[in-house]
Amino acid sequence: MSSEQTARPQPESTQRAVSRVPRTPEERARIAARYPRPRRWPAVALGVVFALLLGSWTLWTAVWHSNPPVSAQVLSFVVVSDSQVQVVLHVDRPDPSVVGVCTVIAQSENYQQVGELDAEIPAGTTRLTDVTITVRTIAHATSASLQGCRARP
Repeated sequence: MSSEQTARPQPESTQRAVSRVPRTPEERARIAARYPRPRRWPAVALGVVFALLLGSWTLWTAVWHSNPPVSAQVLSFVVVSDSQVQVVLHVDRPDPSVVGVCTVIAQSENYQQVGELDAEIPAGTTRLTDVTITVRTIAHATSASLQGCRARP
């Protein structure tokens, strides 16, 4: 017998996959009751509320931080000795009656912090003022920088 004679043709499947759309109103109502449409409005409402809160917070933060009560810049610094650095700060206060505190740090050649001072900026009469402060260090400093300023409560 040859291989062609031993192979039998496969019978075709008599069952077909039936995909039927509900035709009567009763069938449509039964299917709708069993599989209701998802409710999207709670998720949409929650998303809108979250977006409004996030937008409001972002706007408030931007306005608040764009106009700080006290800000400053390091104009210059001079290493006086191995234990002192003299720093000149240029301080800006929209309200000169505000007392500020600025944190100045001194660093060594390997970027190790060797000194820190919270310098109090007294109330004044002008918006812009230059303040000279002396930072004591534990080793020879090579730089001085401003970490930040804040209004004293």
